[in-house]
Amino acid sequence: MSVYTRLEQQDIETFLTNYDQGVLVDFRGIEAGIENSNYFVNTQFSEEPDIRQFVLTLFEYQPREHLPFFIDFMTLLADNGLPSPVPVRNRQGKILLTLKGKPCLLQPRMPGVHLDSQEITASTCFTIGRYLAIIHQIGQSALISQENLRGIPWIKAQVNRLTPLLSEAMRDILTKQWQAISKELKPFEQLPKGLIHADLFFDNVLFNNGKVSGIIDFFQSCHDWLIYDISVAVNDWCLNDDLTLNSKKTEAFLNGYQSVRVITLEEKQAWPVIQRLSCFRFWLSRLVMFVHPENHHDSYKNNKVVRNFLDPEKFRTMLILRTQKAHPIL
Repeated sequence: MSVYTRLEQQDIETFLTNYDQGVLVDFRGIEAGIENSNYFVNTQFSEEPDIRQFVLTLFEYQPREHLPFFIDFMTLLADNGLPSPVPVRNRQGKILLTLKGKPCLLQPRMPGVHLDSQEITASTCFTIGRYLAIIHQIGQSALISQENLRGIPWIKAQVNRLTPLLSEAMRDILTKQWQAISKELKPFEQLPKGLIHADLFFDNVLFNNGKVSGIIDFFQSCHDWLIYDISVAVNDWCLNDDLTLNSKKTEAFLNGYQSVRVITLEEKQAWPVIQRLSCFRFWLSRLVMFVHPENHHDSYKNNKVVRNFLDPEKFRTMLILRTQKAHPIL
């Protein structure tokens, strides 16, 4: 959640006049993350002692027409009892507004803290696996849908963009991996699909007193393969320090998931290539930011921009490791 669009106090004070949420107490930019601009915003009514806490998000690249899906999905999950934030409506009942020429929304700041990677246990992984399956289960009966904006067509386009810009060695890895993954995916084009989070890394879950108190950042969510969503999460929650998969944590995650939804035989068969696909996708998105930023990021050249680039090397290493050793689902 880098800060690409710089806001001043007056900008936020004027923005808050659209809402019945009190007056601005303080605010600060959130430097973690990559793609959107985010601010913690605290407000208060003069007659109330309590501070109200929000997150203000400005969307830097997603087309405005894609944003209602994210709002509907978050609301659907919250209505079904999951701890996901429901965006705040202004006095006119609107959720999506415009600030500094960017579509934006205000959402409650969920309670709790992020776990450090060293605090993640097998029990934690079981819990997250179960929550992910509940998300999938709720999404199965939903009437909303949206394509994966970081899906196969996007991957193909970025491979073409990056290939001439990389070193020979890196280009060789990129092209050979994508050719192999594309070929191995062909028998699995009919894998079960549904609504997925698509970015359930451990920094997108909050804990309070040992329990999940918030599942956040649904702005990559979409309709796609369920097993892909599982792989994305496992590749972040279940790692050893050397980026191999921790067998106990992985088993616990999958057991937690299957306590709600059983993984199909075809999904199990596809697991090794889906693992590589998820590594490849996130390696690619980080390469894009490092080597050839997309237009919305490349246009920010001033020193007021706070960028948080994530090192692509982590996912390149994970991709190679998953290629060398597949981890089947038994």
